[in-house]
Amino acid sequence: MRRLRLAAELGLVMGAAGCSSNGIVSPPPPPPPPPPAAASCSSVAALQLSVGEHQVIDPASTGGCVRVPAAGASGAEYVVVVTSTTGVRSQAGVSGSYYVRTSNPTSSIVAGGAPAAGPTLAPATGIGGLGFPVAPRLGQGPASTAFHDMLRRREAALAADPTNRAAPSAGPARAPAAGPPSVGDVRTFKACKEITCSQFDSVVATARFVGTKAAIYMDNTVPTADTLQDADYQNLGQAFDTYHYPIDLAAFGAESDLDQNGRIVILMTDAVNNLTPDCTNGRVLGYFFGLDLITTGSQAANSNKGEVFYTFVPSGSTAKCSAVSRSQALGVIKPTLIHELQHMISWNQRVIVRGGQAEETWLNEAMSHFAEELGGRLIPNTECVGFNSCRSQYISGDIINTHDYLADTESQFLVYPISSNGTLEERGASWNFLRWTIDQFATDTIIGSDLTKNLVTGPGGAATFASLTGVPFSQLVTEWLLATYLDDKAGFVPISDRLRFKSWGLRAIYENPLNAQIFPDGFPLKPDSTSGTYTHSGTLRGGSGRHFRLIQAANGPGIDFQVLKDSAGNGLDPVLVPRIGIARVR
Repeated sequence: MRRLRLAAELGLVMGAAGCSSNGIVSPPPPPPPPPPAAASCSSVAALQLSVGEHQVIDPASTGGCVRVPAAGASGAEYVVVVTSTTGVRSQAGVSGSYYVRTSNPTSSIVAGGAPAAGPTLAPATGIGGLGFPVAPRLGQGPASTAFHDMLRRREAALAADPTNRAAPSAGPARAPAAGPPSVGDVRTFKACKEITCSQFDSVVATARFVGTKAAIYMDNTVPTADTLQDADYQNLGQAFDTYHYPIDLAAFGAESDLDQNGRIVILMTDAVNNLTPDCTNGRVLGYFFGLDLITTGSQAANSNKGEVFYTFVPSGSTAKCSAVSRSQALGVIKPTLIHELQHMISWNQRVIVRGGQAEETWLNEAMSHFAEELGGRLIPNTECVGFNSCRSQYISGDIINTHDYLADTESQFLVYPISSNGTLEERGASWNFLRWTIDQFATDTIIGSDLTKNLVTGPGGAATFASLTGVPFSQLVTEWLLATYLDDKAGFVPISDRLRFKSWGLRAIYENPLNAQIFPDGFPLKPDSTSGTYTHSGTLRGGSGRHFRLIQAANGPGIDFQVLKDSAGNGLDPVLVPRIGIARVR
């Protein structure tokens, strides 16, 4: 109304085509923005790919261009991934801007005769498909990942500080050999008091189970409502002794035994529950802290000087946390233990045995999540009461995290920043990348123990992958990202195994009607598609990227695809180690 009154006061006639009754001419509307510049790929030869074939391209060698020839009578389709393949870490993570533009060239070479079909590959020998209902896991959320982020950063600092190490000739300080504890043994432990672990609680606990490897202690002050029974301690301890420990030992190597008791302590205490009094954003379920394996220096005062895991306990509901029953607690503690045991082994193998640094967090977490997968594969389903299968109990979190990563790959890192322990989505990426690598390069492509043990003791991070596979990290990352979209895709037969997973059919799991409540969007990776003019700008993050589809109708024109730093035509920042991966789908 105010605008109408103002127009009347000025004597303007609303709706007249730029003129008023008093002869005043209103200014013309601004011109439309210019169309986006066409991709500048005229100097690049058209790429001739057979169906199922792929190529990895360094954009620095082609002006950021890939030129797809005109299609034949059957049309054609390609998937393209633009990625940063750097394995270098920085405090905030290596990232940089990118700009994609596509266009149809005025003339284009036509693709050669009938494309060659790829060979028929052996079916995947792993598990997956419609037989795997996924179970939501208690505790998922940023509060838990932030806590573990802090622990891994603290561990890296501890390992880097020479005052925390014993003299090389002496080795780590060890307690006098005392032998294993007995059931009923009472001991006082130090445990993190709050989420930053800057203060510690003294926890008095009693041994309730002592087996061949596990010694389970329960906090003496834990409330008795729905607390664990003797049979529960037996169940948890025997699962660790019979399955968790042998699986991780075979995959990653041995842990230390600084206190020379021959056992790994599992301390169950509500001190862990108290770390996350507000469970809105997840809760801490359990942890390992390398501080407990520090025996010298100023930090040793809060070390238990032995191998200890900490887990939460059953609890009633509070204003901001739901109740956790005995069965729920046991259900989530088991995958937590097999996960955390890998962290303990990694610390021993890298820091204590070899006197090196803690593993880069993204690879350390990838191996711990792979330990969960091994539990789901190798533990018999009869041991996973209350779950559809041990796959559901142990691996569901990894499947969910990977789904959430694939829903928005561009927003996440594979190579986490130094300041981060990885978002849940990034945990999914790192597990999935390691899983794909084992599929490609391990002798046993399902269990992969010949590769995983060497991963633990490798040079660290991206350098470990390059040294063990003999393939540049830049190529591995690009081919993995292509495989995340192409694996299990209906009608697609890859020429190379690199474009598939041998161990999983994740697309089938995400599209399984039994999982519709957890994955209502089905397979989450849905690339933008174009047949000609298209632009997109965004950010590349270390080890990750974005997918695109190039779709050509029958006898459709060629497509020029170009990726630059920005619309001004500047090249991508070389610090990203950018790559373009392209595969012909049909």
